[in-house]
Amino acid sequence: MSRNDRRSTIAWTVAAISIALMACSLAIKVANGTLVGADDTALIAPGLLGGTAFAIVGALITARTGNAIGLLFLGIAASFSISMVTQNWVDVSVDRGEAQPFVQVANWLAQWPFFLSLGLLIGVFFLYPTGTMPSPRWRLAWRIYVGSLAVTVVGFALLPYRWDGIPGTIVTNPVGLEPLEPVLGIMLAVAGLALVVSAFVALASLIVRARGAEPEVRQQIRWLRAVGVLGGALFAALLVVGFTIGDDDAGFAARVADVLMVLLVVTIVLGIPVATAVAILRYRLYDLDLVIRRTVIVSAMAAGITAVYVGVIVAVPLAFGDRDGGFDPVPLAAAAVVALVVDPLRRTARRLADRLVYGTRATPYEVLTAFGERVAGTYSTDDVLPRMVQVLAEAIGATSASVWLRVGEELRREAWWPAETPSTLTLPTRGDRLPPFAGEEVVEVRQQGELLGALTVTMPASEPFDLSKSALVSDLAAQAGLLLRNVRLLEDLRASRERLVKAQDEERRRLERNIHDGVQQQLVALNVQLGLLARTAERDPAAAARSATELQAQATSTLEDLRDLARGIYPPLLADQGLAAALEAQARKAVVATTVDADGLGRYPQGVEAAVYFSVLEAMNNVAKYAGASRTRIELAQRNGALEFTVRDDGRGFDAASTARGTGLHGIADRLAAIGGEVTVESAAGNGTTIRGSIAVGGAT
Repeated sequence: MSRNDRRSTIAWTVAAISIALMACSLAIKVANGTLVGADDTALIAPGLLGGTAFAIVGALITARTGNAIGLLFLGIAASFSISMVTQNWVDVSVDRGEAQPFVQVANWLAQWPFFLSLGLLIGVFFLYPTGTMPSPRWRLAWRIYVGSLAVTVVGFALLPYRWDGIPGTIVTNPVGLEPLEPVLGIMLAVAGLALVVSAFVALASLIVRARGAEPEVRQQIRWLRAVGVLGGALFAALLVVGFTIGDDDAGFAARVADVLMVLLVVTIVLGIPVATAVAILRYRLYDLDLVIRRTVIVSAMAAGITAVYVGVIVAVPLAFGDRDGGFDPVPLAAAAVVALVVDPLRRTARRLADRLVYGTRATPYEVLTAFGERVAGTYSTDDVLPRMVQVLAEAIGATSASVWLRVGEELRREAWWPAETPSTLTLPTRGDRLPPFAGEEVVEVRQQGELLGALTVTMPASEPFDLSKSALVSDLAAQAGLLLRNVRLLEDLRASRERLVKAQDEERRRLERNIHDGVQQQLVALNVQLGLLARTAERDPAAAARSATELQAQATSTLEDLRDLARGIYPPLLADQGLAAALEAQARKAVVATTVDADGLGRYPQGVEAAVYFSVLEAMNNVAKYAGASRTRIELAQRNGALEFTVRDDGRGFDAASTARGTGLHGIADRLAAIGGEVTVESAAGNGTTIRGSIAVGGAT
């Protein structure tokens, strides 16, 4: 048996014995007719319920985690149950006039375990929920508390006492030390006062722990803190009643004190295990939600099957009558009925457990399954993303939820729930970081380290965004990563196509303007002058010769203009001699001193060479316009089956993480992406800018 198994076995054994002892205590009072009066109904019932709750919750925590809180709960349940059953036994025995030795021992066992159970309650506030002190500065308070509790328990175990019951019945402490009675009295008074102070110090430590804890831990502590504050207030009120009301009002003071005592017992004895159970079920304290779910399923099925089996065992003989020998249908009928109801019972038990643990919301498994089924059916953003945010919001009880997609340098709200249009649809990004979201909880969606978008939710004040909800949203974000990547690729492709179409339209209009305003006007002028030349030749041959020479010069100029336009479309030098020669020619005409390093570069397909050529020219234009540089270096090389180019300047640079790309860089990226290439930009303020591009080419020709 493993260590965890042994721990679980011991924990549940202690819990079972404690519950059995409390049941015996109740049975003793019922059997002897002493379960009457307001005292029993107001104190014994909360004690039994609280003790049972301490035992069950303590066994769950100890078996699962071994946390000190579980051990304290089991210690409280065990000591309280021992005190309760022995005290009732003593009461019944004394009423009957019995004073045998076992009654003396039972009375001894009813005293000090009771004070031990009360003292252990204080320890819960010191150690909850981690099982350790909030910080080292509380160690002195903890040591004083432990010492005072030890003195109290040992003192009551050794304190001599004499209890006269009915005539002839005397109950004394079998281990009492008469000579030490004065000393023990003083020690118990001091220890009792120290325990009272320790109780308020423990509550203060819990409040301090809550203030410096994570949001989920604060929610786990909140309920127990409320129990402690209410209990402290009731205890203080009880002290005030005892000290301020005079003897004349003794009857009223007693009634008020009784009410306050009942409220104090109910608050502490029931409040502590209930607050812990709420933290376990609602805020995933100790990750016991699945354990409780399984426990509920098994318990409900066991109870249901037992009830069905017993019912059949009773009902079948009544239907068939008594049988003397022969075939007995009862076991067979019971087994058949049980077999038929097992599956419905299992489904009902699972629904009951899920409702207990998760409330009206879906389980995390159901959330991820529903989303997976939706993604498997379609990749349409019009269907998947809205459905995803609805599933997300319903799963964690959010008032609203949104899916944000990173496209370029901005975040776009692609889907939201509920359907009302939100106030903000786009937000600028900060490089690879998310912008602030006012009033919303945010979880990044990343894949392979790349920021793809975000999921945001708005929680109601009564349902804070704790760690369990954050984990569920993070799991959903991980599932949505591939979907958002595909959606973003579609958005990038659509935007790239729009930019390419726009660039083509602008280029076409530029060519139209250049032809209309330049070459076309020159050709019209040549046509007019040629008409004049024909008429001049008949009258003045010498003037006609001079005009013909001028027209030839104009025709040559027009031809050069046409060649310049052609070079803007596809340079002849690039077609004839390749990238190195074409870029070196442009470098000689550049405004900024430019060098080209392209040794050993071969020839490549026309589309590849054109893409690199115009990308480098665009980068050179950016340097001339914006960089304020004194030098530019262009490097061309083929590495690992890719044609790579680098344009590096020594200009002023910029913050690449926070500055959006301009139309020039977008144009380079679109031009390279069209043939399977990519571009990166590296820059920092004062350190220049480097633009790197790469296109897979296999090998040069």
